[in-house]
Amino acid sequence: MGLSQRNCALLLAVVVAVCIERYEAQHVMGRCLCPNMGKIIKGNITDFQVYEKWAGCDKTELIVTVNTLNNSTVQICLNTQRRIGIAFLKCWDRVNRDESRKMECIERKRRAEDRTSED
Repeated sequence: MGLSQRNCALLLAVVVAVCIERYEAQHVMGRCLCPNMGKIIKGNITDFQVYEKWAGCDKTELIVTVNTLNNSTVQICLNTQRRIGIAFLKCWDRVNRDESRKMECIERKRRAEDRTSED
């Protein structure tokens, strides 16, 4: 019982359609790393990650790592539309997105906090 050329073409089309459907299901919009934005808590920012828009999320995300007062580390999603988020993203662009220069952005934020606490 051999397959005719038309049946082979139909089978191939079905297999391709299933493969495409499975591939697109892996890239569902709205699966961002930061579903909720947190408020910055007191502590030292030690690192941050910027995630540009991607197939699974339609917004730029900013996640900072903070050492809290009890020496634990917490990752917080910052709103990129607020002042601190905008400042981090501008600094990130200024250092040309160079991972080795991240500390410049963190130090800039610390200096800004020191200036506001002195006033």
